Amino acid sequence: MTGAEARIRELVDEHLVPGREPNFDRTFADSGISSVNAVAFIRIVEREFCIRIPPEDCLLVRTLGGLVTYIDSKIH
Repeated sequence: MTGAEARIRELVDEHLVPGREPNFDRTFADSGISSVNAVAFIRIVEREFCIRIPPEDCLLVRTLGGLVTYIDSKIH
């Protein structure tokens, strides 16, 4: 597990689905996360990792696993 994945797990617990183990392979929609909550979560992640995820890239990041991969590509 990367540092980004560990922190994403913590952020999911704090902001999206408290007390439930996140599935990094399911889409946000399949995980029951609304598009409004997904966008808000992306903004939290941007602040946490000091990165910018442009709108066109948000369309590519459809899972938590994809988000971790994206973050790792930007900070390493």
